[in-house]
Amino acid sequence: MSKTVTQVLPLLFSVFSVVLSGYMSVRQQRISAKLRLEESRREKEESALAAAQRVYEPMAQAAAELQSRIYNIVENDWVTLTKRYEGHGDYPSKSTAFLFAHYFGWVEARRQSVLDSSGKGNRDEKVQSLIDGITKIMRRGDDSEGFSFFSAEQRAIGELMFFWEVVPDSGLRIPHVLGYAAFSAKYKDDPTFREWFNPVDAGMRRVAEGDNTRLIDIQGALVHLILELDPKQRYTTGYDLKPIGAEVGWMPDGASAVPTSGEPSTEPQPTN
Repeated sequence: MSKTVTQVLPLLFSVFSVVLSGYMSVRQQRISAKLRLEESRREKEESALAAAQRVYEPMAQAAAELQSRIYNIVENDWVTLTKRYEGHGDYPSKSTAFLFAHYFGWVEARRQSVLDSSGKGNRDEKVQSLIDGITKIMRRGDDSEGFSFFSAEQRAIGELMFFWEVVPDSGLRIPHVLGYAAFSAKYKDDPTFREWFNPVDAGMRRVAEGDNTRLIDIQGALVHLILELDPKQRYTTGYDLKPIGAEVGWMPDGASAVPTSGEPSTEPQPTN
């Protein structure tokens, strides 16, 4: 009996060792696979976030130009200023339409850059929240159609303005948005394209009647987005960012300096 036990025990231990080894191997493979999946997901999110951050500079600039125009319209008697451009046809409404379109284009560029990532838990989540806030203001229903763009219209204009430049022999894609010259040509020659900007024409009429409510709300929301995208104003230097109507001494959360006023020029920010 004892001899049989002595012979069987090593066999049992051997079988147990094989089973345990197999179990540990499978477990280790599962852990490794899970870690690889998590690392891949994290790299993917970081890559998408990095792609989004590459458009922060032009997006901040586009938002700064748009808020500057709005500031001029509201605070510097835009109706009077437009008389300077009477010899330039529809420049006031066309250039204002471009500034809205340019902003929508860079919003679309950012969206396409993060299609593979939610950006959750990163700085980009705050950027998305601020963009959503601006979208809601522009689509908000009230008694005026002035400067009112439905969410789908904002997206559509962004898609029309945005394109990828593919670097030859590398496959690298660089996001781009139409400039003023290309926009002006489409605005002039394509009636379907121009129709997207009827809210700007309606808005200019409302401004002439003294209705600036939506513009003021848009400008304030844009200022907060710009300060999130470019807190040190490295990309938007020259713009004194402050919401219209803000109290003296206003400063954004976490800011170390007090903005003084809206963009000071009495003329629209030049665009190319």
